[in-house]
Amino acid sequence: MVGATSDNGPVTRTLDAADVTRKALRQSLLVLVPVVVIAAVVGWFTSGAAGVWGALLGGAIAGSFLLVTLLSVLLTVKATPVVTGGAIMGSWLLKVIIVIAALALLRDLTFYSKTVFGVVVLVSIVVVLAAETRVVLKARMLYVDPSGTGQSDAR
Repeated sequence: MVGATSDNGPVTRTLDAADVTRKALRQSLLVLVPVVVIAAVVGWFTSGAAGVWGALLGGAIAGSFLLVTLLSVLLTVKATPVVTGGAIMGSWLLKVIIVIAALALLRDLTFYSKTVFGVVVLVSIVVVLAAETRVVLKARMLYVDPSGTGQSDAR
């Protein structure tokens, strides 16, 4: 429990992978939404309605691309590492195909600002990755089994 004390000093609660992933997802959304809102306002003042559409599309593409990976990890957190890795790689491949198709569809359309779109995609990616990195670096997560019940074949 966080904040509790014992005879040996303060006791802190360690997080498991699901807790860290949920926290990263929550923090990512908490930083992505304001970035897109601010970008839409700036887009309005720089490019009018086309700037707003560019900001919304850029935030949607960048956000979905980044957040689907966290959802894949969260859905497979209890699975074996092979299954988790397969889910992450499969979702990555699917995201790449969808992003390429979306960009191909948007290429010739003129209702949005391509400049605002590009800037928002880049800023969203940097901000969301920074939030995810901060969560992971601050997580108190065990890397070994503290119970010591794991069996080793090495002799």
